[in-house]
Amino acid sequence: MMKKKWTFIDTLIVIVVLAVVVLAAVKVLPSKLGSAEKKNVEFTVMIQNKDTELAEAIKPGAKATLSLTEKDGGIVKDVRAETATQMTFNSIDGTYDEVPVEGKKDIFVTVTADCELTDKYIKTGGTAIKVGGEIPVRGQGFATQGFVIEIND
Repeated sequence: MMKKKWTFIDTLIVIVVLAVVVLAAVKVLPSKLGSAEKKNVEFTVMIQNKDTELAEAIKPGAKATLSLTEKDGGIVKDVRAETATQMTFNSIDGTYDEVPVEGKKDIFVTVTADCELTDKYIKTGGTAIKVGGEIPVRGQGFATQGFVIEIND
């Protein structure tokens, strides 16, 4: 029977495997074990190119569900509607112009919600709140989706 010798390659493989395990633990464990601070967070959701009736249906003080499971929610603090615009190519000048869209509004809904804050995320229940992230906004008389454009914690 032949005796196997420990080589430099064997040592290198063990070191690489240990480094990968340590790196994975450092990445995963802080988010799992890290202390999440509970805080009331205010954020703004932009809902683009919607009918005027939707803008009128969303009222300050209304409860808003921020997920499809109806578990995560907040309170509408403020609603602002502006005339929707779209970029159109002006073939005469060779430029792009912002043109108002008739009968459509861009709606800005400011919501306050109880959230968990860590170094890596802000969540209300199971819904992540991050700038640029798409989020459903539903309540009595309205249901739509928009994008988070601002967070004030």
